[in-house]
Amino acid sequence: MKSILKKGNLEYLTSLFISILASLLIGALIMMANSRSPLVGYGALITGAFGSTYSLATTFAKTVPLVLTGLATAISFRSGISNIGGEGQLYLGAFAAAYVGITFTNIPGFLGIALAILAGALVGGIYAFFPALLKVKYQVDEVITTIMLNTVATLFTGYLVNYPFASSQGKMGGTEMITESFRLSRLVRLSTLNTSIFFMGFIAIVIYYLMEKTSFGYDSKMVGQNSLFGRYGGIKDKKQMVVAMVISGALCGLAGVFEVIGVHYRFLQHISPGYAFDGMLIALIVKNNPIGVILMSIFFGALKTGSISMENAIGIPSELVSVIQAIIILFIAGETGFKNIYKNWRLKKLHQGKVGEENV
Repeated sequence: MKSILKKGNLEYLTSLFISILASLLIGALIMMANSRSPLVGYGALITGAFGSTYSLATTFAKTVPLVLTGLATAISFRSGISNIGGEGQLYLGAFAAAYVGITFTNIPGFLGIALAILAGALVGGIYAFFPALLKVKYQVDEVITTIMLNTVATLFTGYLVNYPFASSQGKMGGTEMITESFRLSRLVRLSTLNTSIFFMGFIAIVIYYLMEKTSFGYDSKMVGQNSLFGRYGGIKDKKQMVVAMVISGALCGLAGVFEVIGVHYRFLQHISPGYAFDGMLIALIVKNNPIGVILMSIFFGALKTGSISMENAIGIPSELVSVIQAIIILFIAGETGFKNIYKNWRLKKLHQGKVGEENV
């Protein structure tokens, strides 16, 4: 927690807090413009996200993929290489887990789960390795390649799930169900919260330690801030970028794995509603801070869960949550500009005050 409360971060935390308040205020004005009560609406949102054991479980279930994809973005961006291909890596990791679950049905459950996790992480990491290699070897823009590879992965898995691996029950868009012994246990009745949250917690601790307490994390920060300076300091910047990208891809692959073995129990053609993109936004909002990723993921998970209750309570579409998220990002993106406007305003006031005193 100290890393997020350092003196240099307090100013940013204040800006973030103000941005969230401002976005909620604008959301309230939208409700009022539609003759709806903001108090009732936000009350229903909070109740829907935290008001019962089921609601709380659903919120934390949505948090798991957001934390993993957010940490994936944080570790790559901090190392000076942009992984925008998390969605494709998630899809491939999810399919790898489903393949294990429908193929190796005779091995013990704990080995099957371990194999699915390993396969998903490995496939995600390998898929991220290629754009990283193109970046460090040939200076090919990784933003373009990873975005393009997202489409390749989603279309490729879509083909697999509709043809060679389609369900024998005639249902398009999904594989067979994985064997029961490979499924993670549900923690709360009727909710999708499962034991993947414990895996996620362990992974988050490891990534936090890696980023904040090790030489790898320090080297990543140096390379991300100034790769040339890091190179002259003895850091192998290209290797650092590739390793960070592979770890990032593995984390996205794991997010897909847990969707298969913990939530759906099979691979679906549209298994992710954009978890990797949400995770990327979360990481950018908190400036790639691992603790910030966890806290902001809970906030985003609560918004997604509570929005349904808000819609039922006052008839405002749940898409209002997307508006609130967009406004938060808009304010955060303009943080430097708002600071400069405020500083100029203060300097102008001070100057006018001094001129007034001299005239007196």
